[in-house]
Amino acid sequence: MILVLLGTGPAHFTRLLDAVDKWAQESGEEVVAQCGHTPGDKYEFECHAFVDHDVLLAWINRADVVIAQGGFGSLKECLRARKPTVAVPRDPRFFEDQGDQTELVDALENEGWLVALKNMDDLGKAIQAARELNMPSDYTSDIPRIVANEINNVLGSQE
Repeated sequence: MILVLLGTGPAHFTRLLDAVDKWAQESGEEVVAQCGHTPGDKYEFECHAFVDHDVLLAWINRADVVIAQGGFGSLKECLRARKPTVAVPRDPRFFEDQGDQTELVDALENEGWLVALKNMDDLGKAIQAARELNMPSDYTSDIPRIVANEINNVLGSQE
């Protein structure tokens, strides 16, 4: 089963669901999606707006691959479960989010934790790459250091 997580934020992510729908019809794979505020009634796969956290965790554990929006909450649960993950950063240019999720997604991809997807035409390739991903054996990460440095840079530039 392929699980799609769009999070709970107010912005739609139709661009991702459209790509998943096309891929699912071509592949015939089972897809379950937590769609949040993105209307899911036009898709050929199972869509749920919001679900209890324990249901979400059960779906993550059952999934072969998770396709998640690039927010920290969704990605944290996937990584904690050590699930092959395709992370798709929401893009402010398409009004999918107020902030840019690219930096987090790129950092996690560079550390080998997930596969980043920015071109929806490459969804099938990204899913296959996630299936073949060899995640790091421990949870050490440079991300806390990177975040701390960025905060210090911002605070330092305001003096």
